[in-house]
Amino acid sequence: MSKRLKICFCFLIFLLTSAASHANTYAGAIFSYTSTEYNSDGASSSEGKPWVLQAQVGHFFNDYLALEGRYGVSTGRSGGISIDSLGSLLVKGNLPITEQTAMYALLGGSLAKLDQQNVASSTESGTSFGLGAHYAFSRNSAVTIEYLSSLNSSKAKIGGINLAFQYRF
Repeated sequence: MSKRLKICFCFLIFLLTSAASHANTYAGAIFSYTSTEYNSDGASSSEGKPWVLQAQVGHFFNDYLALEGRYGVSTGRSGGISIDSLGSLLVKGNLPITEQTAMYALLGGSLAKLDQQNVASSTESGTSFGLGAHYAFSRNSAVTIEYLSSLNSSKAKIGGINLAFQYRF
């Protein structure tokens, strides 16, 4: 993990632990079906659909705004590509629809280490954005489904459908 990403995650942990309201902090697991493109040298390009497992931690500052960090890895190779690490720091704009449902938008940045089997590996960074829906089973547990474009750089693109299970503290 790069120094910049470590600093961002440390800052996120500081914000989450210093928050006064405990009921607004959440953590969860994300299962992602991604579409990944990697062009290591400008000539050879690979495409794959690796599954990615991520951990997430976030904090709602009010009903409409949250800050969230994510970190994960792919479960294996697809099309010769593996995602050795994927870290994101995201701002979540939340729009409650009912007591149990909400829609949200995500905007932030990601850092990914990609490996193209027998060709090359590199670390790429870029802007992340996406849209999602949240359904609360209870005050403390929820499920989300979203589309997130995690990375879009000159060498790599990662986007996918994410299903997450969250627990609110």
